[in-house]
Amino acid sequence: MKKLLSVIASLVMFNLIYAKSIPEWVQNHRKVYPNSEYLAQRGSGDSAEKARTDATASLSRYFQTNVNANLSTTMSSVTTGDSIQEQTVVVDDVNVQSQVEFFGLEYTEPYYLKAEKKWYCVVYMNRQEAWQQYKPQIEIKKNSFNGLYKNLEKQTDYFTKLGMCKKVWSAAKELLEKLEYGRIINPEGEAVYQNERDSISNIPVIYEEAKQSCSIYIQINSDYNRMISTALSTAFKDCGFGVAKTQTEANYTAEVTVQDNISGNEPLSIMPSINLKIVSKDGKSVYSNEILASEKAIGYTQESAQKKSYPKLAKELEETVKSNLGSAFKL
Repeated sequence: MKKLLSVIASLVMFNLIYAKSIPEWVQNHRKVYPNSEYLAQRGSGDSAEKARTDATASLSRYFQTNVNANLSTTMSSVTTGDSIQEQTVVVDDVNVQSQVEFFGLEYTEPYYLKAEKKWYCVVYMNRQEAWQQYKPQIEIKKNSFNGLYKNLEKQTDYFTKLGMCKKVWSAAKELLEKLEYGRIINPEGEAVYQNERDSISNIPVIYEEAKQSCSIYIQINSDYNRMISTALSTAFKDCGFGVAKTQTEANYTAEVTVQDNISGNEPLSIMPSINLKIVSKDGKSVYSNEILASEKAIGYTQESAQKKSYPKLAKELEETVKSNLGSAFKL
């Protein structure tokens, strides 16, 4: 009996000594590396190197998940308009695809836990030290954004302003990505960039105001059953631009020149072309394009040939303008 008690006591003593030898971070790394001071993630694997890799991957996933969530929330909550009518601008491509760039990473010495037959490791970074290394990257993006934003505010031509909005918005997303990383590392340090966040939120407001001012009057020299002017009007409206009934009401004029390019006689053939140019009141060209029918249309009269050719030409014009203006003047 004494021998049995001695064995049990030895086993208990061994377990106590073994338990004490296990680093505390293996069981509770949050206690050793408190969230108020550190960003830390624990990893495991069947080798020391795999445990280190798993810990780094966990930290990377933590950053990307939080940054993507914050960016999506930020972008979808940006609103324009007044208390009567409010529009929400949602940006689809806000997910961070680039690899996370870490600063001041440190690792615990990997530990092998015999009971689980696994290696463990914790990767961690001190928030204050990482912030000091990361802050210059925010400053670079901030300065670039602020320069573009100031030029945007000064611009008076509405079409030019719309084109600039897209470029400034792109710079804004890059800055926001940096700010969201910074917010994770050091929320207090990142808070000083609230002015930049306010400016970013104002871009859709500037964009919508400029677009509403881009009223266009269609001036066309020749048309068959108003097919060309109707297609153009549809394209403008689908892109969010107003179509004015008179030139006086408009800030821009769409100067449309249609030519049938007739050849032959009884039957004759036409291969129509459209030259489109949008100009401001001071004569500045803000958009131009030329559409040529893909094939000849044959008829005994010009009208019969137009009847065959113009529907296809009008459709091509509408699709081309919608594609061009949609990509050039859209956030």
